[in-house]
Amino acid sequence: MFGGLHSPRALPEAGALVAVARAFTPRVEARAPTPVLLDLTGLGRLFATPHELGRALIAAAAARQVDAQAALAFTREAALVVARACPGLTVVPAGGEAAALAPLPLALLDLEPEQQELFARWGLRTIGELASLPPSALAARLGLAAARLVHRARGEDAGVLVATPPPERFETTLELDWPVSGLEPLTGALAARGAKAASLAYELGLADATIHARTLRPAMPSGDARTWRTLVLLDLEARRPKDEIVRITLRAEPTPARAAQFSLLDPALPSPEKLAETLARLDAWTAAGRSGSPRLVDTHRPGAFAVASFAPGPLPRGRRDASPRGPRVALRAYRPPRLAQVIVRAGVPGFVAAPGVRGTVTAAAGPWRASGDWWDRAYSREEWDVALVPGGAFRVFLDRLRGQWFVEGELD
Repeated sequence: MFGGLHSPRALPEAGALVAVARAFTPRVEARAPTPVLLDLTGLGRLFATPHELGRALIAAAAARQVDAQAALAFTREAALVVARACPGLTVVPAGGEAAALAPLPLALLDLEPEQQELFARWGLRTIGELASLPPSALAARLGLAAARLVHRARGEDAGVLVATPPPERFETTLELDWPVSGLEPLTGALAARGAKAASLAYELGLADATIHARTLRPAMPSGDARTWRTLVLLDLEARRPKDEIVRITLRAEPTPARAAQFSLLDPALPSPEKLAETLARLDAWTAAGRSGSPRLVDTHRPGAFAVASFAPGPLPRGRRDASPRGPRVALRAYRPPRLAQVIVRAGVPGFVAAPGVRGTVTAAAGPWRASGDWWDRAYSREEWDVALVPGGAFRVFLDRLRGQWFVEGELD
């Protein structure tokens, strides 16, 4: 028998539901914080009935302040889907998996967006409606993946339960009788498990009994001790502790090592370790807020941005939208904006002259007025998009505080 545990509300911590499941069995599959799947084989010796076992699961979750709903079934698919759909405790008898899944909405099967759109056009709304389709005919139209969906909709399992290993803690403490170069035990433990460190948190015990704590997150995970040693030293140079260091504790956040197939014909890519070191050196050499990636800020002020740590996000999953899109207009901004002379006729720019830009206005759109910040009472900027003769489209604006016109950039 299998059990599914799901929390419909936000969990107090990421591994709370997994910890509840591991209190009953080590065979727990958790692809996400919720739901989790339990292999309950053998627990019949401790609990007289499945209902008693299910109530014990919910009580254990409540003891950890987790609002959980549970489902017990003889297939993994039924246990997971019913646990997500039905509040409280649900016990599915053997052979009743298809009947238990039939009235549930089709979205519980976690379909791809293309599949959801297709099944919606076919008029399919529930899991039972999908289960009634013949798998062979569906495979002929949509491939084997669609046929496997029918088996899942009927509560039939494919494959085996793959237990999620418990999280490992990578930590080391050095009493500084030797240099800080002792990072090799930490990185060696990561390499032995085929992992790298996505971040490294270090705590420095100072002579005045205080703690100097920092967390380093490079652009790419690394398992190289030299790289992490360099990052720690650069960070210490930029943010010096206020007293002498007597102890250092390191904690690494593991992540799977990157697997890549390199080509003999393509140029070599830059090493992620080299990238992390270079970014750390730039951060140490420049003033605060001068090194990193630009981030938009919540303001209407033109050109406003902030600088944050360079941390590229994960690549998008699934196929990209290949639908045709209309043409887009881009602004090639001049830095700094070019001081201009503008002749205004009837409240509309009629002639523009600036370094590299000169012509009569044949068409104009605007004005768009902005202040940049909510506390400003007066509109300090008036923007126009203008088309000039002999050619070109530009964005010009009037700085109302200084009474001067500028060409901000070229529209392309």
